[in-house]
Formats: sequence, structure tokens, C-alpha cells
Amino acid sequence: MIPNPVSDPERAYDDVADGAMLAGIAAGDQEAFRRLHHRYAGLLYAAIHRLLGDPADTEEILQEVLNSLWHKADQYHPGRGRPITWLASTARNRAIDRLRARKRQARLKDAYTQAIDFVPRSTSSVTGPEAASRRDTCEAVRSAVMELTENQREAIEKVYFEGLTQQQIADQLGEPLGTVKARIRRGLAKLRQTIGEE
Repeated sequence: MIPNPVSDPERAYDDVADGAMLAGIAAGDQEAFRRLHHRYAGLLYAAIHRLLGDPADTEEILQEVLNSLWHKADQYHPGRGRPITWLASTARNRAIDRLRARKRQARLKDAYTQAIDFVPRSTSSVTGPEAASRRDTCEAVRSAVMELTENQREAIEKVYFEGLTQQQIADQLGEPLGTVKARIRRGLAKLRQTIGEE
């Protein structure tokens, strides 16, 4: 078990040492990353778990936070607050994003389930084969969307359901524009492929 700095006096918060570790990580120092991980992974896990309540989700988000820390440690600036505050805020924001994604996914599942059962009213009756074909198409789309990665699904939802531009999505997620474009492109390609196979 990784010690909690609050309960271990030898590991009490040290803004200078923590700031130096972040500076080292920003410079690619793996030892600084290892030390900061050892020091705060337990605390970050607890903060994330408090919001999500699910060990698997918590572990996944912790890994995302640590991966982000390795790549974005240079974004920490001492004038904006303590290192531990920045780390905890990053973890909390990622956990909140996961909660929102869960809600979006639940709404999508409900929408797709309703779409499967929905038969549009028409002046002409829909024949048995046509109704079956529509139902099969709805099921294929629903299955295809559920096979996307969470990042792909989130980016596509933001474009098509929320009407955001790719740049707005990149800004909102704190990701490079190229990453967002790639997620959308790969997600749409996967949808086309899956639906085509169906």
C-alpha cells in the first residue's frame, strides 16, 4: 500500500520538493516521476475513488492522470497554487469527466433502445420485412456505437449531439486538436466498418 502523505509525517507535503519533482518530470526525468508516483498515487487513487466508487474505473482514471502528468508536467506553474492542489485538481477533473461520460453513455443506450422499438408513423403500412430491416439497422448502429472506445464515442457525441467544433472539443478536453480529429476519424471509420459488416 502506498503511504498517504497526510498520515505519514515523513511524507508530509513539501511544495519545494514536489515542485522540483514536477520540473524533473517535465524534463523527462523518470526517477522524479517514480518518486512522485510513490508519494501521491495512493492519495490520488483515494480522491478519484471517492467520486467514482468503482475500483476498475478508479484505476483507469488514475492511469490517465499519471499518463497526463508524464506528458503535461510542464503545464504546472507555482504561481497558480501548490503542486498537490494541481495534482488533486487534475485527478478530480478526470473523475468528473468519467461521471459525465457514464451519464452520456446511459442516455445513448436509452436512446438506442428506444430507437429499436420505434416505428415511424406513416400513411402507408410498413411491411413485415421492411419493419424487420429497420429494426436490424437500428440494432446494428447501436452495437457499432457501443464497440467504439470511450474516447472515440465521447468525441463523436460532442460533434454530433452537442454540435461542438473539433477545436472546441480539443479545448474542452485539454487534448491536441490532432488527437481529437484522429479519434473522430477512427471512430467513424469503425462505425462504417462495423455497420458494413452487419
